Amino acid sequence: MASTSSPVSTSPAGKQAQRLGHRPILTTWDAIAQSLAIGPIFSSAFVAFLIAGSAGGAAPLSTLIGAVGVLALGWLISMYARRGGGAGAIYDYLRRINPSFGLFAAGMYFLGALTLDAGGFLVIGLLGAQVFATYLNLTVPFWVFSFVALALIITVNYLGIRITTRAQLTLSALSVIPLIILAFAIIAQGGNGGNTLQAFNPASVPAVPTSVPAAGIFPGILFAITLFIGFETSASLGEETREPRRSIPRAVIGTVVITGIFYLLVVYASDIGFGLSNSAKWASDPAPLDTLATRYVGSWLAVLVDIAVLFDALVVMSAFMATTSRGLFALARHELLPAPLARISSRFRTPLGSIIFVAVVAVALLVILAITQASVSAAAVPTNVLTVFGIMSTIGSLLIELIYIGLCIAALRFLLQDPAKWWRWLFLLVAIVTPILGIYGSIVPFPAWPQSLGIYIVIAVVVLSLVWTLVNRFVFPQRLGRASEPHPWEVEHIETEAAPAS
Repeated sequence: MASTSSPVSTSPAGKQAQRLGHRPILTTWDAIAQSLAIGPIFSSAFVAFLIAGSAGGAAPLSTLIGAVGVLALGWLISMYARRGGGAGAIYDYLRRINPSFGLFAAGMYFLGALTLDAGGFLVIGLLGAQVFATYLNLTVPFWVFSFVALALIITVNYLGIRITTRAQLTLSALSVIPLIILAFAIIAQGGNGGNTLQAFNPASVPAVPTSVPAAGIFPGILFAITLFIGFETSASLGEETREPRRSIPRAVIGTVVITGIFYLLVVYASDIGFGLSNSAKWASDPAPLDTLATRYVGSWLAVLVDIAVLFDALVVMSAFMATTSRGLFALARHELLPAPLARISSRFRTPLGSIIFVAVVAVALLVILAITQASVSAAAVPTNVLTVFGIMSTIGSLLIELIYIGLCIAALRFLLQDPAKWWRWLFLLVAIVTPILGIYGSIVPFPAWPQSLGIYIVIAVVVLSLVWTLVNRFVFPQRLGRASEPHPWEVEHIETEAAPAS
């Protein structure tokens, strides 16, 4: 792996030498592949049942409301994308408005993405071990599959973003087939009690102590929002896309629409599959999709569903690595992180230094867990790993949802440029309420230890990001000054600030 390691330069030539990709080659579908890779199948297996646990038979209604909220958030992010962007994604959007705020947001966003990226390999390992144990009767340590997956994903990301996105799109397309077959089979057979619009009726929520019929809808919406986290990751491909101002907004909105329809289909099918009055069975089933596949189609489809979930987990981690490594690269390019993170491969012009850093973090986590588990029984290993993954998921999700709120606040300047378009204020209201609901559902009621550790770490990350921003603001102001300037290749893609958002 050859790489260039010249220091970050402030000259146009120096900046041009650190551009990712030999030339912009990605299309709208490549951008969609990046955002679409953040787990529709994975989320259907590991998040959808949580909606049922809260909203009961009205789980599809919660999913629909959550999708509408995320669609408004996607519209907001598309306004930023129309003004141009680079590998820094959210950082690039916000640094042009206010460099200090952009840096503060970048600290939280990319640490959140890094946490989700590293933690995801734990689940890949557990899924791989489960598949081998169930279908091949072979017991293999989870970390073996984690390391194999990590090596594969590093290779794909190193070879170039087009290979990465095409591989992600191919695996996503293959993985979704078993779930679509399952959903249509359940709907065609009428599920447990027939197809019904009662799945979208708030009265289908189980009785609660407050005697308010729709009380479970609220937490159900919170989990529905979690389904979509990561839909904005196509923004990290800005400088490698032919027409970023057109392709990235389409990818963001298109991803929410595509995944929204898919989630509604799967959640509705699962709801009637178990029966609207049997949501507790759905919520407590460790493998609900397997149960439904065996019942309505056959055990062979359950096998395909398990393989599809494993493949989709690989796609999720590949997409997160692409986003995280490009974000760290963008910060290092502005001298806001150590120079080695700005190194790129000379052959493929991918962010080699940052890819290696993300991999090192993941390896360190896996090694620590592998060593720790030497002192616990084999039966306790999955619980230990899942606890760590749950904490890391809380950290990543909360940090990213905080950035969604920051994007909403910063977008006020766009709306004020053309206040006559009153309907845009409604979109902004829905967009800002969506992540607030997600955060509220994560901290109320306050989780018990050790799950509460994730919240404490989030607070520490926010403080650390603030300190990092203040140090650069007052000790290295020239760095933030340069961060507010567009790169030479971005100029042609940036709208003037006077142009109103469409």
